[in-house]
Amino acid sequence: MTKDRLYKLNPILLSFYDKEIENEFNKNFFKQDLYSLRFVIALGIVLSIIFIFVDMLRYEENKVTSLAFRGGMALILMIFGAFTFLLKEKHYRLTQFLGMLVAAFVGVVFFAHYHSIEDPGFDIFLSNILMVLIFIFSTIMGFRFRYSLLINTFFYIAYIVYIDNFNYSIIAARQISQLSVIYSVGILAAYLLEKQKINLFINKKELHKEIRKVDNLNKIKNKLFSIISHDLRGPIVSLKGIVSLFNLNAISHDEIKVLAKDLERDLDKTSNLMENMLAWSKSQLDGIEIKKVEINIWKEIKGLSKLFKTQFSTKAITFVMEPEADITIYSDKEMVQIIFRNLISNAIKFTPHGGEIRVSGEVAGNNYKIKIKDSGVGIEPKKLLHLFEIDKNNVVGTSSSSGSGIGLMLVKEFVDANNGIVSCESVIGGGTIFSVSLPIADTSLPI
Repeated sequence: MTKDRLYKLNPILLSFYDKEIENEFNKNFFKQDLYSLRFVIALGIVLSIIFIFVDMLRYEENKVTSLAFRGGMALILMIFGAFTFLLKEKHYRLTQFLGMLVAAFVGVVFFAHYHSIEDPGFDIFLSNILMVLIFIFSTIMGFRFRYSLLINTFFYIAYIVYIDNFNYSIIAARQISQLSVIYSVGILAAYLLEKQKINLFINKKELHKEIRKVDNLNKIKNKLFSIISHDLRGPIVSLKGIVSLFNLNAISHDEIKVLAKDLERDLDKTSNLMENMLAWSKSQLDGIEIKKVEINIWKEIKGLSKLFKTQFSTKAITFVMEPEADITIYSDKEMVQIIFRNLISNAIKFTPHGGEIRVSGEVAGNNYKIKIKDSGVGIEPKKLLHLFEIDKNNVVGTSSSSGSGIGLMLVKEFVDANNGIVSCESVIGGGTIFSVSLPIADTSLPI
């Protein structure tokens, strides 16, 4: 899934279509939203207390009414503030809901306060308060844009309806134009702030993804250095030793023939390992370049099996192919060769002397599934979970040789690159089955 598709947004409400991403976004800003909510509640409490004393000085009448509204609001806000300390990350939805409840409560209190006082000097009180609230709800409150839009629109319309139909005054009516400007600016500010949050969230996720990728590459790099120092160095040192002994006439031709069998096996393993390392290095440095062509999969596997003729003979392994039809797949030919060369080599490694390797195939929807089954030692369930990870999949074969892991890692990477699926089933002592599904070419006519 591409980045643009993964983070696709509702352009109006600024919500992610993917629910998991939306939840992750909300959790990511939980602490920031919670602190913003606490700040606004604390600000409301402080201002309510301050204006209790201000109202006592500026009003001759309505002092008790003002005291009741200001003091009551401060008390209720204290209860809301105390409740915020019970909220945890899993309550991120409740944080937004509580913010809306606080906003609604404060707005309703000011409407009731304005309605209860008949004072011409009080006519711009409600509109000024709503302008401040709209600014707070749109910026520092920490609302998602859709909630800010909802609560601000509600108060904006409520003010117009209230002034026109329930408590009309010329001064209050003139405030509608100013309130409209603040409302528009507030909605725009809320939208832009939410977009900024979303961009920060996406950039942070992508950065973490790149960091994980770099960490994984560093693990693979360290593993490759280990492979180079051990798996590649060993056969070369052995070859150098044999050549040195031969030059010193310390060993005979017959002894060389005996040693050559083991040396040939080690060099075959080294050659395959070097090809895998070169293929992986190329894919990492140049990127994976896919050149898909139509491939007769059974002819390809039959050709690859000839490369292992000596190894089949040495371990007396029976290699059986059971093609169901003349199937043509549509994949990158070089990658297909690397995939099945590694899987057949892996099967040989873990199949005991006199064992059997069986290759079969079947149509699976628009894919063709190739199964490579060996009669080997099997793989432990916990190893299966990390089989395609280079740093966790060392399994000892029948000749006490462990795999480097790069082969199976390449198999996974190249199968995925060709829109295929690779899986593994295994039973301890009962052998292993690797299954590779690759897309069937349009021209293929399976029976």
